[in-house]
Amino acid sequence: MIGRGSRKLPSKKTFTIIDLGNNIQRFGAWEEPVDWKYVFERPEEFAKQLHYQLSGGSSAVQSHGLSAELRAQFPNTLEMTFDIEGHYKEAIDTDKKPKTVIQQSIRQHAKMCMDNAETLSQAIALAEALQPEIDWRVKQYVKCLDNASRNYKTWLLEDYQNRLKGLIIKLYPKVTAA
Repeated sequence: MIGRGSRKLPSKKTFTIIDLGNNIQRFGAWEEPVDWKYVFERPEEFAKQLHYQLSGGSSAVQSHGLSAELRAQFPNTLEMTFDIEGHYKEAIDTDKKPKTVIQQSIRQHAKMCMDNAETLSQAIALAEALQPEIDWRVKQYVKCLDNASRNYKTWLLEDYQNRLKGLIIKLYPKVTAA
């Protein structure tokens, strides 16, 4: 049904999707790429991913929100959101490398952790608590790249967390000493 609405016509600028079955939450946004070969070759793994998404592990852009539990851990932070797609488009438009988006995101997360912790170990614990948000941001970033592999996404998730912790360790004494 969405295929008809998404057909490009000179006279059509938009179309509306009314999702009465929570399909966006279950399967992601209609414009997200689907690896159908993976779906048909490994249906059990695909089903596990869907279950993970339904349990809050990941979600579509439209339904992304921080859990109340996570938000409560950052009372000194006013702005916890970060528009990956917007920053990506800005980077491309200004001839910056796309990886600057991840660097900006890591800096924001590091500042959030340091602003809401009294000790270095608390700041690192907050960084670990941010894992669902990190997962979501990396997923959005990889979507912007179009051709990124699963291995790259897995590496990027690990690298993000390592760089976040490293930045907190590097900056924490300087922030508290000032």
